[in-house]
Amino acid sequence: MRVTLNTSSIDDYRTFLKVKSLPHYRFVGGDAIFPDQYAELVTGKKAHVEAGEYIPSDFLFDYQRDIAAMAIMKRKFAVFADCGLGKTLIFAEFAKHVLGRVSGSVLIVSPLMVVGQTISEFERWYGDDLPIEQVRAKDLAEWAENGSGIGITNFEALGDHVDQGNISCLIVDESSMLKSHYGKWGAEILRLGRGLDWKLCVTGTPAPNDRIEYANHAVFLDAEPSINAFLARYFVNRGEKKERWVIKPHAIGPFYRSMSHWSIFLTRPATYGWKDHADDIPPINVHIERVEMTTSQIEAIQEHTGSLIATHAGGIGSRSILGQISKGSYKGCDIETRKPEYIRELIDSWPEEQTIIWCLYNDEQSKLAKYIPEAASITGSTPLERREEIIGDFKSGRVRTLITKPKILGFGLNLQCATRQIFSGLQDSYEQYYQAVKRSNRVGSTRPLNVHIPVTDAEYPMIETVLEKAHRVQLDAEEQEREFNAHAIK
Repeated sequence: MRVTLNTSSIDDYRTFLKVKSLPHYRFVGGDAIFPDQYAELVTGKKAHVEAGEYIPSDFLFDYQRDIAAMAIMKRKFAVFADCGLGKTLIFAEFAKHVLGRVSGSVLIVSPLMVVGQTISEFERWYGDDLPIEQVRAKDLAEWAENGSGIGITNFEALGDHVDQGNISCLIVDESSMLKSHYGKWGAEILRLGRGLDWKLCVTGTPAPNDRIEYANHAVFLDAEPSINAFLARYFVNRGEKKERWVIKPHAIGPFYRSMSHWSIFLTRPATYGWKDHADDIPPINVHIERVEMTTSQIEAIQEHTGSLIATHAGGIGSRSILGQISKGSYKGCDIETRKPEYIRELIDSWPEEQTIIWCLYNDEQSKLAKYIPEAASITGSTPLERREEIIGDFKSGRVRTLITKPKILGFGLNLQCATRQIFSGLQDSYEQYYQAVKRSNRVGSTRPLNVHIPVTDAEYPMIETVLEKAHRVQLDAEEQEREFNAHAIK
């Protein structure tokens, strides 16, 4: 909407102040320009918004229905919602609405292992009413040019050989992939989305110290002209290695007010007055369990650190070495470790439950796979068809134990069949830990999730850091949601 202001009018000055309180506006000469949805707040009259009537599906939770309606009204929107709150149905509703109003196609981009799950979710909830097809990497360029309907592909399929072509709507699932501002996938997503009227991002809620993750989202959704403009407006560069970009204290209110124009931040639906289905999710019980080190491990640690005891983890390189020693590898050679035997005994102690074992290193995963031969193992080299087969067997119960890494299966998948998780390795990344845990603890889970973290003395400082951060992030995320809600335009 465009409103011409008279600089000599008191009433127009009041209008000017109302415009200044909006999350998104600009002035051109004496004209104030702002989105149509804020017309009633400024002028007292609603503006006609051409988005088409949204007819929600009757199986949605109240917050899924309302967030889908919000995204459709905005057309370019981001949903930052905690793991397990049902983001798939939100973007399915967005795709369904858009498909009937554009001449081109709708493309969904998601992590490789989530593609099949998303297709299954569409079929489960919509049947033949909302057909979706998987677009393989080799076919993506042709589909983008001439395809129709809804297609879904994986991030790895993107490249400069793929043009926007007939794509009219772009949906990015697990869009935290965009956080690497100048990474390949982020650049390709920005390029493919340029100029589109319909764009949607969905991902988990970033930790408060990762607020700059919002930068590429803001640029992708045309809320900011560039990443540098976004950072300069709200952040200060402290020049430190950790948490270098920090939000300016006086910018917190404007930051969340601006974000409320193009996104929603959701950890607990009750914060906004919706029914809090998060209360229905069973608890997560974390068990830290000490594993005795072998003589070989103690000698390796002494050689590496010059001390009998690893009192601190040190830098990234040192932490990696200590982690590998704890799992039975030092300087490229195998050394004795009790951890595989300990994990084997844990699994045997709950014969009626399914387990995911999370690893960090290839050697570690290979040793566990040999020690637990009945388990299925998914590595980076496992072909896609075999991965899908293993996951299907795991979900059906034909496979009781699954060994893999967070970077392979830790994002997006629903693996609620597992009521036990074991972290053979855990180091540095809170995000990987949290995302991995939430694969088995989501809306719809019926049993508590027991997370077991067997650690040697050498690993404990690293584990302690991750778990301390997990507790701090949980408290900070709840505060961030309250800040967002407090500064959003109601």
